This record gives sequence, structure tokens and C-alpha cells, in this order.
Amino acid sequence: MAFVVGAAFLMTGCSGSGNASGKPLSMGNTAEILVVLQNDQQWENVVGQTIRKYLAADMYGMPQKEPIFKLLHLKSSSFNEIFQKQRDILIVRIDKKLKAPKITVMHDKWAAPQLIITVSAPTTESFVKVFTKKKDYFINKYLAFERQRILKVFRTSLNDKVISALNKEFHFTLDIPVGFYLAKSIPNFMWIRHEANRYSQGILIISVPYRDTAQFSRDSILSVVQKYQLNEIPGPTNGSYMSVDRKFSLPQARRITNFPTGFAVEIRGLWRVEHDFMGGPFVSYTFLNKKTNDLVTLFGYVYYPNHKKRDLLLQIESILYSVKFKGLNAKK
Repeated sequence: MAFVVGAAFLMTGCSGSGNASGKPLSMGNTAEILVVLQNDQQWENVVGQTIRKYLAADMYGMPQKEPIFKLLHLKSSSFNEIFQKQRDILIVRIDKKLKAPKITVMHDKWAAPQLIITVSAPTTESFVKVFTKKKDYFINKYLAFERQRILKVFRTSLNDKVISALNKEFHFTLDIPVGFYLAKSIPNFMWIRHEANRYSQGILIISVPYRDTAQFSRDSILSVVQKYQLNEIPGPTNGSYMSVDRKFSLPQARRITNFPTGFAVEIRGLWRVEHDFMGGPFVSYTFLNKKTNDLVTLFGYVYYPNHKKRDLLLQIESILYSVKFKGLNAKK
């Protein structure tokens, strides 16, 4: 059976066991941002509303509503040593003496690892304007930092056997941590799984010959994925199999350039098991393997019924972002 849940695999919200900077270890849960404002009114007015609108927006492709980031907030007068150890921090500064809005980014100021973004503006209106304009930059910056932190934890204990098999088949690697195992491997396809007591995570790796750019379309990518799901990912009951859900939520695709390979197509949505009741969120990345001239899709999924899934999906996303081509700088 494809989705039987087994041994435990835990990852805490800590930032690691130590750091080379000599700073205290940062604190905070996964995808949690502390917003530091000058007063309570800013959180209630258009400043806080704008921050919540974008940073706490619902993540697409989740079966239950979950925000991109969990936001905490406090006044700058209460921002003491304890709160300065928070890993992800956003500082708001409205100062009429400023001539123009300004964005500054700092790392490891009070703790490590730590990302601090300060957005300064002369007026509330100009703050809203610059924050809205740069919203994607802020989201991507914090998410990339979270992925790096997750990978740092994973890299302390990697499954070399699975990584070696992956490299042999596809000529690239992923940072697969201990706890994941190789469930199936056939030419041009691998299924890597992790089964815990209450949840399941998995990665499908699919490679097909590259012909033309039409293969980067959402429907073309998902057509290939569903072919392998039908043939290689059986469900828990007779005749059931994994598939991409198009009834509850349409998969959403976008082109990105911040993937390790440079250009890639990201797709988010829901998967389901046909003729059964299992399902959950997925994220996939499709790119050209320049070493083999194949089109590769990394498809990561989570199964955790009746629980929040954002953090587990971000773990999978982090692993997918760890793709590396030995001896080739893919960005070139």
C-alpha cells in the first residue's frame, strides 16, 4: 500500500545546535515573522493592514486556510533582548524627517541565523506604497531564509545512499535527510518517501526528453506527472492511485527565476487518491537538465489529515530547492 504511515521524523523550530558567529541562537517557529512597530495604532491602521494583507495571505493550494507567514507584533518600546533573538524580524519606521522610503536588510545582528528587514518611510502613505510595490521581494526573502535554515538542519544528517542513487539516475542531487527512503526507482522515475506516525511526505522525480518550450506549460507538465502517478503510485485500496486534483482547486503555475537551476516552472495545488479519500497539498518545479537535455519535474507532496500542512510542505520545498548539478553551474 502506498501511503501507510510508519516511523517518526521530527524537526523542531530551533535554528540548529550552534553557529560560527558567536551570537545567541535565534528563536522562532517555522515561517514566523515578528513585526516591530512604533505604536499599537500602526498595527491597527493601514500599515498593519497592508503587512497582513501580503505576508499573512492564504497560501495557495492548501486544503485548509493557512497563511504564508504567521505574524507576531509588538511596539518598539517592548523590543528587548528576548524578542531580539527572533529569527525573522520586520521593523516598521515612519519618520517625517526622511526624504524617501528606504529598505535595509541585515543578518545576524542580535542572534544567528537571523534576517531583519527594516522598512522606513516619511509617511504612512509612502510606507504602504513601497511595501505594496516590494511585497514579492519581502515574501521571497523571508521564504528563502527559511529554506536555508531548514536545509542547514537537514544537512547535519543526510541519506547518502538515496542521494547517490539519485545522482546515478538523474545526474543531479538533492539534500535528502535521514528518515526519507527510496520507495521506487525505474528508468527516468524515482519515488522518495518519509513516513511518520501521523503524516507522510514524498518526492517524485520525473525525467522526459526535452523537445520544445511547450513542455513547460502547466497542462503538459501535469499530464506527464499524472501518467507516472497512475502507473507507479498505487493507493491503499484496490484500483486506487495518486492523481492531481482539479475539482477542489485548480493547480496554479508560475515561472520563477530564483530556483537553483535559474528558470523553472513552479506549480502548486492539491493531489488526491482516485477511488479513495486521501489527499493534500503539493508543490512542483520543472526545469531543463542541461547535462542530459531532459525536462525534469520534482513533485513534492504532504499527507497530514486534519492538521496544518504548511510547515511540512516548506520542508519538502526546501529539499527541492537544494538541487545541485555536480560540475555544472546551472545558472550559466
